Amino acid sequence: MDKDEKFINKCFKEMFKMVGEKFPNEELTKDSGWYAKRTWTEKEQESFKKWLMKEFKKAYPYLRRRAEFEAGMFILAYGWKTEWEKKNG
Repeated sequence: MDKDEKFINKCFKEMFKMVGEKFPNEELTKDSGWYAKRTWTEKEQESFKKWLMKEFKKAYPYLRRRAEFEAGMFILAYGWKTEWEKKNG
């Protein structure tokens, strides 16, 4: 496993932990829309984003703006739905 794979697995482990799940979780992730099966609050999402930015800056020597962009893209691609999104589609 290379550095990028280790980092991504670390991110997933933290993200899953925030909703009471363990990672890896093949039962949950076997379907392509697995990230829409759980929800978190906007506060939890923001907390994860801050954690992810901090970890990204430690793992990769990028500027804050790049870390913020990468964290946002990770959440956009893989983040759980927020409670608001679940209610409002």
